[in-house]
Amino acid sequence: MNLFHKLSAALTAAALAAALLLSGIFFGFQRRTVTEAQQERLDAMARSTGAMLREAELAGDPLMAVDYVAGLCASRPELLSCELDIGSGMKPVKHRGRPAARPGGRAIAREVSGGRYAARLNFSAAALDAERRADLAGIYRDLAEAFGAAAAFAALLGLGLAWRLTRRLKRLAAEAAAIGEGRFGVKTDARGSDEVAELARALNSTSEKLLELETMKKNFTASVTHELRSPLGVIETYAALLLKEETRFSPEDAEVFRRIRENASRLANFVTAMLDLAKVERGKMELRPAREDPLALVRDAVDFLKPKALEKRVELTAQTPPGPAEALLDRELLTHALTNLLANAIKFTPEGGSVTVRAVLGGGKLRVEVRDTGPGLGEGEPDRLFAPYSQGSAAPGHGGTGLGLALAKSIVELHKGSIGCSNAPGGGALFWFEIPV
Repeated sequence: MNLFHKLSAALTAAALAAALLLSGIFFGFQRRTVTEAQQERLDAMARSTGAMLREAELAGDPLMAVDYVAGLCASRPELLSCELDIGSGMKPVKHRGRPAARPGGRAIAREVSGGRYAARLNFSAAALDAERRADLAGIYRDLAEAFGAAAAFAALLGLGLAWRLTRRLKRLAAEAAAIGEGRFGVKTDARGSDEVAELARALNSTSEKLLELETMKKNFTASVTHELRSPLGVIETYAALLLKEETRFSPEDAEVFRRIRENASRLANFVTAMLDLAKVERGKMELRPAREDPLALVRDAVDFLKPKALEKRVELTAQTPPGPAEALLDRELLTHALTNLLANAIKFTPEGGSVTVRAVLGGGKLRVEVRDTGPGLGEGEPDRLFAPYSQGSAAPGHGGTGLGLALAKSIVELHKGSIGCSNAPGGGALFWFEIPV
């Protein structure tokens, strides 16, 4: 259960509990009010009977008292019986259509005095209870309907509040994920004065500071690598000149010059890759698209790297549709990205293995796949191999800087395309990219 459902359930339950508590309190008040109203009605009946008995005494007419009490007992279903004392003791009052007393049931007696005359009104406890239950049943039905409406409103309110809170938390999570991916400077809505807004402001401030540090790092990297290119070029050139006259030196010195040239060349390639990547990150890498044949581009890249594959005894083949094609792309940059993928595939394919390049045009896209018969990819590697300076588990012992795939990803994304990798069916690795054409 995610946070949205938990918050919705908790807020709805809290609102329903509050509504249930208020309903219970209100029902208690209403029950007391009904009981008090019933008692007040009985008291009023007793008072009116007492007043009538006093009037009968003043008039000297006991029949007036008998008729009133008899009529009262006949018209009130809650009265079990009525008794009257007009000077000869309490005697049941008789009237037409009804016996003097209703059999059965507990009676609640009220003594009424009106001078020399007196009466006793015997109320049925069962009838009074039934009357109270009927009145309370109506109140209970009204409360049940009100509680149902309150439950629906509480559910909607809980969903609304939970959605609003979780939406803000999701924005914070998205910003944190973007920062984790290296996209510094992203910001989220920090309006409000609650704790979530404070967290959003703190995260925005962190994102800004990280962006400043990232910018400083990129500028520093670009400056350092740019300054390294010239001396490395000089070292590589002089080492090559010395090797041209290696017969003048001992074999040991010639080997040292050869190592100097190889390492200078390797470092120069690394510096060039860093410069290219820094250009992409700073938005300085320019895309110069032109109408080119993407299938010819793939075949040329394969031809360029075939000597390297033959040197390692790896079979390198290209599978492309026949005939020319046309697409708008930057030939130089896309060739650079493809040769990075091919060079990696050749490097990690053991002797006697094969590397296959397959190009497909269709659906408005160019898809290029590079499949090798090497060791394949480890768990979780497809998600991080395209990050700068990241290398797979098979990299140790093969050299490399971890910049080639990152640069290829940047070039493909400059073309509004996508790139990825996975383990190939049957073993090896499969790298691919797609660009719109």
